[in-house]
Amino acid sequence: MRQPRTSPASRTVARAEVVNARLGHENLGSLSAAGGFVPLRAPLLSLPGSHTAWDDVAAQLPALYRDMTLRPVMEHMPVLPADPAALPDSALHRAATVLGILGHAYVHVSAPEPADVPASIAEPWAEVRQRLGRAPEPVLAYTDLILNNWRVDGEGAGEGDRVPLRVGNLRLLVPTVDNQEERVFYLSQLEILAGCAPIVPAVADAQDAILNDDRDGLRDALDAVTAVLRTVSRSSLSLIDPRPRSATHVNPVVWAKTVAPLAVPFRTGVLGPSGTASPIFNLLDVFLGRRSHGSQLGSEIACHRRSYPLHWRALLDAVERVPVADYVASHPRAGLTDALESAREAYAGSEGFLGHHRRKVYGYLAVAFKVGRGLTIGGFSGPPQARTWNKVDTELTESRAERLPPGSSASGKRQCPVQVDPRRHGAAAGAGRAVTASELARHNDAINGWWVSIDGRVHDVTDFIERHPGGAVVLRAHAGLDATNAFHRAHAVQAGAKRLLETTHIGFLSDPELTAARQVYRSWIDALFTVVELQNTFRLDRSFSEGTDLCVSSGRRPSAFQTDRAVDTYLRFANGYLPQLTEEVLRPLAERVATADVSQSSGDVRACSVQAAGERRRPVRGAVGAPRAASGPLSSPGGLRDGLDRVDRTIEVVKSMLCAGSRSVEERGDDELGGRELRRLADRSIAVIVSDRPVHDREVLPGPGESDHRQERMPQVSCPAATVTRLVRLDDRAGDGARSLPPPTAIG
Repeated sequence: MRQPRTSPASRTVARAEVVNARLGHENLGSLSAAGGFVPLRAPLLSLPGSHTAWDDVAAQLPALYRDMTLRPVMEHMPVLPADPAALPDSALHRAATVLGILGHAYVHVSAPEPADVPASIAEPWAEVRQRLGRAPEPVLAYTDLILNNWRVDGEGAGEGDRVPLRVGNLRLLVPTVDNQEERVFYLSQLEILAGCAPIVPAVADAQDAILNDDRDGLRDALDAVTAVLRTVSRSSLSLIDPRPRSATHVNPVVWAKTVAPLAVPFRTGVLGPSGTASPIFNLLDVFLGRRSHGSQLGSEIACHRRSYPLHWRALLDAVERVPVADYVASHPRAGLTDALESAREAYAGSEGFLGHHRRKVYGYLAVAFKVGRGLTIGGFSGPPQARTWNKVDTELTESRAERLPPGSSASGKRQCPVQVDPRRHGAAAGAGRAVTASELARHNDAINGWWVSIDGRVHDVTDFIERHPGGAVVLRAHAGLDATNAFHRAHAVQAGAKRLLETTHIGFLSDPELTAARQVYRSWIDALFTVVELQNTFRLDRSFSEGTDLCVSSGRRPSAFQTDRAVDTYLRFANGYLPQLTEEVLRPLAERVATADVSQSSGDVRACSVQAAGERRRPVRGAVGAPRAASGPLSSPGGLRDGLDRVDRTIEVVKSMLCAGSRSVEERGDDELGGRELRRLADRSIAVIVSDRPVHDREVLPGPGESDHRQERMPQVSCPAATVTRLVRLDDRAGDGARSLPPPTAIG
């Protein structure tokens, strides 16, 4: 009787178990049949007594982050040795986690970011990385942030091998901000890896079956992989939940402000611990026969493989030596072919693990980039107007297609309906009343309700917003807008979502009958929707300080961290987005209106257009929300709150003007080009924003008409020194020619 052959994968897993047991640690890579890639030993809860200084600062990290006192504390830490005589091998993983998180926190806690970390972190961290066999670049590894950054919650801490590794049972070993967003986001990744542990022995079983020509055994192994992936997709991936009422709610705005920036590498060209670093993806790619790594994410995951610890790399090499796909292709039995196709679909299909992951990522990144996250761990970057979240979504789709054979139902790029201008749909969009663009634009808040347009149909989602499976935040981000592209990216193959739309449909987005004014009207509506999106973005951004004195005078005291992020919000809008709106949207709109008017009229109209163009070339002084010079230190967030309020008012006034202009065209049609109303509104929308000078970095600047008695009535709240240096008192001088505009309800 022939002796059964043992596969390279089985031998590699067995060898890793023996070596790790003999060494007494898993520095060469956690790998076992029982735990998969998850360590069999729970992470150390503390370092040796000689290195308690590191543990002490790590324990204080959430408070240091909150109070913005992190950097000076770390700069005064002692430089401790990390050589083998001072730090045993068994403590290296905890040291790497503690030092890595401290180093990233030091850099990312606030802008401007320092060029490097202090010697107290840099020197021992470099030694620890070298002893672990890693590249010299200072960056958190996936093993540091996810695999060795947990402890069992409550009693029994340190006995993690006896407790299911699920989010509800665990806490982070070294939290940075210690909020639910951080805990769920990181620990759900650990739960996914723990849930995927049976895939490692299943892969080895599949190889054994191939070498012994056991086709039933191979089918069983493939079915086991499929079952695991379906379970993990349904249970663990869904834990990162944007719905506010969920027990594992992860607020996209809070996540973007507190969690997302931490693990971003602080040196260009360095790979961070993004999802592509998880070893289960490389294993499944090799096992199921990924066709190529040509996409950006494909290249990234290949680079991560080269940086893996020894045992992980050995397993991937072993799996490659016995290709499952080649065996199935040469033994085309229906059962085998179907089993392989099912495993691929459960992994990379549109309804598989990576398909669900893509849709979840899209919703979170769409919000994150809008509220100030300019760079992902994987290196995708760009301002909100670049819509980098769409690029990431496209890359995820292409990367998913690389994992499926040509001609597979899910291997092509995501198919969306042909995008057409919804304002041209008219009654063809369905039953219901006609809704103008200006009416849609006004429905983007709790007072007026939340409306969106999809494929030319208008939907009132006010009563649905809190129940939306994708969370309320993403609907607020698209309220008052055409959300067609976002909807189809998130719901392209979900029939249930489309059926749900029927319950919220109230009408169709109408397009007025125009000839001469058509292009002007289109440009005007494009500008209006740009302002609505900016307004949604600002209000979401500001919601990070909801309930504090940064939003309402009676609110609770904000943390220094919240104040710091509020300053960043103010500066991005006052210094960046609003001036950019003026130069790239409003000035071209005013010029287009002036040009169209000249073609319709002559004489005094031409003179007015020339005058208006002259006014656009020079700054307009003293309108609502105009940034102004600072004078003196600020000891209360009240001034910052006023600055943020003025940004909000500025955007609202500009939106009201553009709504008034669009209504004018919708009511008067082509005749509107012969009047002066559009030119007046276009020029005044510019005047609302333009100021004498840009805001200097880390200043909070005033608008006109502010008086000292307003500030005297505000509660005086002391800010930590780290925050005071970034703020200045509001200047209450309106300046020459300053005037205040009427409230939005009085315009148009």
